Amino acid sequence: MRFKTFIISIGFAVAGCVPNYVGETPDLTEAAAKNSNAKPTVVSAQKTAEELATVVVLAGKWSVMRGEGQNPCALQLKTAQFGGNYAASSVCSGTPNVWAWNVRQDALVLFDHRNEVIGSFHESGNGRWEEAQEGGAPALGLVRLGN
Repeated sequence: MRFKTFIISIGFAVAGCVPNYVGETPDLTEAAAKNSNAKPTVVSAQKTAEELATVVVLAGKWSVMRGEGQNPCALQLKTAQFGGNYAASSVCSGTPNVWAWNVRQDALVLFDHRNEVIGSFHESGNGRWEEAQEGGAPALGLVRLGN
């Protein structure tokens, strides 16, 4: 069987169908084994001390205040990494659930399960955050629950 494989390989090599390798077979298998056993590297963005402090301050339980006649939603911002953002969970009806959050350019940004922006909030004072909208009153607000 080895002889048959060798003859077929030589035929393909002569025809120019496959690259011709000169050397011992163990040379090929050693390199392949080394590459397959190598640990994959994951590049993680280094967080600044200021960003980490902001994350710790904002993490916790919040209430999402919606328009008149609508019940508020419960929102929990967590410090655990979730991709390039931080994990979050929410209990809201009728709107996409929050899966992640982050702080970008002094705005608190909420993301859904597709990593699409649900809302962007700016601090308005007294611990409240209001949805960043051009013109008009904000549709949503965030209020911290408890400590």
